[in-house]
Amino acid sequence: MPTMQKLLHVGIVAALALACLADLAYALPKANAIEFSNCTLSLPGTTLTTDARCGRLEVPEDPEAPEGRKISLHIAMAPAVDRTASPDPLFFLAGGPGQAASETWPIMRAVLEKVRRHRDIVLVDQRGTGQSNPLKCAMQETEADPLQTIVDLDLIRRLTRACLEQLDGDPRLYTTTIAMGDIDRVRAAMGYERINLLGISYGTRAAQVYARIFPDRVRTVVLDSVVPMELALGEEHGPMLDRAVRQVFADCADDAVCKDLFPIGMEDLRAAFADLRAHPRAIQFTHPATGKVEELTVTADVLAFAIRFLSYATQTQAVLPLLVHEAASLNKLDRLMTQATLIGGSLTEQISRGMELSVTCSEDFPFFDPRQTGADTLLGPTFLEVIQVSCEIWPRGEVPADFHQPVSIAAPVLLLAGARDPVTPPEYATATAGHFPDSRVLIAKGQGHSVGTHPCLRDVMSAFIETGTLKDLDTACVRGIEPAPFFTSILGPNP
Repeated sequence: MPTMQKLLHVGIVAALALACLADLAYALPKANAIEFSNCTLSLPGTTLTTDARCGRLEVPEDPEAPEGRKISLHIAMAPAVDRTASPDPLFFLAGGPGQAASETWPIMRAVLEKVRRHRDIVLVDQRGTGQSNPLKCAMQETEADPLQTIVDLDLIRRLTRACLEQLDGDPRLYTTTIAMGDIDRVRAAMGYERINLLGISYGTRAAQVYARIFPDRVRTVVLDSVVPMELALGEEHGPMLDRAVRQVFADCADDAVCKDLFPIGMEDLRAAFADLRAHPRAIQFTHPATGKVEELTVTADVLAFAIRFLSYATQTQAVLPLLVHEAASLNKLDRLMTQATLIGGSLTEQISRGMELSVTCSEDFPFFDPRQTGADTLLGPTFLEVIQVSCEIWPRGEVPADFHQPVSIAAPVLLLAGARDPVTPPEYATATAGHFPDSRVLIAKGQGHSVGTHPCLRDVMSAFIETGTLKDLDTACVRGIEPAPFFTSILGPNP
């Protein structure tokens, strides 16, 4: 029978062996200068969590003053499963603007599972988001719901000024261009020579900016739900939402069951908007987070934002004909508000408002066409008015003179788009692809915003990143993509 001393010796040897295996499993390039440790990441507004490795890197808040104030970037990584990992990791750039890359990992983990077999996944919280000196505003913490009964522009002004006063940072220094310099500092500090880029929504702008500044560091690029560099982001949100909703109604009309149950169109929806503008309605609805019955005055603005929240994904687009039919034909708004509050609350918690304003007010608002008021859209003029009153107060950072010029690099670029995207329609991807000599556009039928999560596009994207070429890329599954079936009742579609 072994003695206690021998058992202790065996235990120490085993522990050392496990430590060595752990070191191998988390191997990084020898030049890596960032210390990583185990961490748990969560998606705000949900109960989703997952494990990762986290570290930090100090960078100058102002790149033009490298000896001045420093901020700390939060970096999360999921090491490659294969110990002999490929030397070029995937860097993920989140949307928004204002979303933190590390907070998306609970969702993106399954999407990037195949990529991670042979490559590290790196998620840097862009400066001003997540845990990278976040430009959070207290008004975000006190807002009970994302659906505001009446949009008070004077209140928006007061809240914007209050937000500025509490920020720990200079909002002029949180632009995309400066942030992409941070990304390259992380790349260099981790010892990677070249990287693959995956950007979603606003993250596609970030990816293009990085590619323009550091073209030799880019192996491949995936742009999902593309923001063209020429676009002043936000200016076209009204017309694009109308386009997507119109397409949902058209698809419902082509579906015999949906057409029979919900014979509605844009005319009916516009009539409901006109009625609410003249006669706002007080309703009671069940709050999805608390389960309590609450009162809400539904105005045209509230209805517009509710429909916008529900138009982002094919799964929620599938319930739109039912909910809009209830609202427009039966004068029932409670279930529409419940669903919109559920989705909108989660989205609101994921966005850093201060960082969003720093990007929007510097890179987009100055380029808005004053003739575009949005008055003839479902969103109406309120959306653009909120941006205007906020950006008249928010300090603007400098952007390069060529910022809104198209980007062109030699690396292969895969562009993904949803046919029903209410924010970045397929035309944006097609136009952007024309500037890349080695590119391919894939359009997913009946899908909304951020389509790389679809199993088909996930596999195509993974294969592209693995091979590093668009040549012989098998995209046959794209033809089989279908929208989520329309709900025939609140319980779901027909079996």
